[in-house]
Amino acid sequence: MIKIFNKISLALMFIIVVIIIKPQNTYASLALSQNGMNNPSAWAKEEIDKAKEIDLIPERIQGDYRNNITREEFSELAVSLYEILGGKEIMLEKEKPFTDTQNPKVIMANKLGIVSGKENGIFAPDENITREQVSVIIYRTLQVAKPKYSYSDLYEYKFQDYNLISPWAKEAVGYLYGVEVISGVGDDGFNPNGYTSREEAIILVKRMYDKVLASERTSRNGLTVSRSATVNRQEDSLMAKLKNLVPKELGKPYKWGGIGPNSYDCSGLVYSLFAKLGIELPRTSRSQASAGAYVSKQDLQYGDIVFFARNGKTINHVGIYVGNGEFVHAPQSGDVVKITTLMSGYYANSYYTARRVLP
Repeated sequence: MIKIFNKISLALMFIIVVIIIKPQNTYASLALSQNGMNNPSAWAKEEIDKAKEIDLIPERIQGDYRNNITREEFSELAVSLYEILGGKEIMLEKEKPFTDTQNPKVIMANKLGIVSGKENGIFAPDENITREQVSVIIYRTLQVAKPKYSYSDLYEYKFQDYNLISPWAKEAVGYLYGVEVISGVGDDGFNPNGYTSREEAIILVKRMYDKVLASERTSRNGLTVSRSATVNRQEDSLMAKLKNLVPKELGKPYKWGGIGPNSYDCSGLVYSLFAKLGIELPRTSRSQASAGAYVSKQDLQYGDIVFFARNGKTINHVGIYVGNGEFVHAPQSGDVVKITTLMSGYYANSYYTARRVLP
């Protein structure tokens, strides 16, 4: 009797454990589904929701938004953009340009001249697509959907890795950058061979759609490459790079004649930092005072070069303004590269002039 009771007790305990654990497992699976790769990132959600509203996203790529997008998937996305921009209908008869995919959207994109295959009739549909390939496909899609647009006003932005962009992609990259559809990554690079996630690809295509819509609302014959906007973006990019470089030099010792990378004199620090931005300056502080354009003390902005004259007329020191009334400099022997105020004390009294060399 006791053995039977013990068996019943064990069975009941097992049932209770199952009842308790199973909902937890269910909730855990649900949580993983809700927080996993299936949903877009927080920064992308709003734009992706808008893209869904206008039927821009093919059903097969609605999900797994953080995965890299493939050549086949992006071809479908490009065709959706073509159709939503009012591209002409195209008839497909018995075209079979590729041996490894019969996807009608890929075939349509190929017939439109938006995408092309590789050697021997191969398309490689499951291969991840690169950033420069994405740029070219978006650019070609715009061209075939809007053939009456003017594409003569191009801009060629010199990313840090510009030389890595394939020659056949440079026009597309430059145009899309000029109309503010694409931007760089990291330290003012483009990363042409990097892959693109589904959510990134969707947002780029949605951005192209938005640009066309805004342009046609103002009755323009095409998109306008904003050279002033591009210059501002270039300036912002150089300033951001300088802000990243300055902290790396702090604490390095002063050395007369030093231009880095381990020690500097005052003009050597300025010379070296701007050289890393692609801006060539004279080597000495007095010569640097003739570079760029004059800027008044009250109009100083990050990156302006500030000069000092101990006797009020002969420049003997130089640094770079870093905001908040401060500048970075290599002061003197026995000291290190550091940030100092120019609003009071010796450097306020010996302040002489400033020059702006950022574009």
